[in-house]
Amino acid sequence: MPESDEIAPRVRIVSWNIHGAARPDLHDLARVLSDFDADIIGLQEVRRHQAKRLSRLLGMHCIWTFKHNGYSRLLPRFAEGLAIISRWSLDHDGDAELSDGRPRNDFRRRVATWATVDHPDGRFVVANTHLASHDLADERQRQSTKLATLVNDGFPCHHHVSHGPLATVITGDLNDHDEPDVVATIAGSHLKDAWVAAIARSRNGSTNPSAVPHQRLDHVLIPHGWTSHEVRVPDPTPEWEARSDHLPVFVIAQMRSK
Repeated sequence: MPESDEIAPRVRIVSWNIHGAARPDLHDLARVLSDFDADIIGLQEVRRHQAKRLSRLLGMHCIWTFKHNGYSRLLPRFAEGLAIISRWSLDHDGDAELSDGRPRNDFRRRVATWATVDHPDGRFVVANTHLASHDLADERQRQSTKLATLVNDGFPCHHHVSHGPLATVITGDLNDHDEPDVVATIAGSHLKDAWVAAIARSRNGSTNPSAVPHQRLDHVLIPHGWTSHEVRVPDPTPEWEARSDHLPVFVIAQMRSK
């Protein structure tokens, strides 16, 4: 018999495109993320040293995956990628290119990365991605279809070892304003948009541009068996505009009871 909702654990999830090329103040970002009391953080447009520094400031675990480097392989510090930061230990199980053969120096190259989180009440997968920009709708749809295939396949491990079906959380900048088919394709029958399913939410979910947000590009998808209790997007202020051109999405989700 399932435990009550009061006993089932809650997980605090953040998705945020931090525009790492603009060299944001990492101490300020760490303070904001600490204020959220985030358990799982998916970052897009983040450089490796930025992700590692943030995880150290937060005292959390981190993986980082390369997306592209538009400068030079001789300047690895400028490479941009994706990060997953977790309160609990995590295994970097895999990553995959979603774009169609873009070179590694092309900013239009797109990837997904995923890890298994060792939550004390049950392991689950977190995947993070950043889909094609707004003017490439056909390419974005192809990428969402590839990501949906990974969801349906259970996000296989690097070593092709099956860990059985695990609940999956997806964070990402999907660049999908007014394109509901993107989320619908990725979610399929396994996941749901935490914003749409939320019991409580702030504002209208728009995250971009941070100065005058009118596009909902940033998402957290959670398993159908989880409850989306609350989703927050901060009110736009000069402080948030200085941090990134995107606002973060903050989700409080309740895991399925044992």
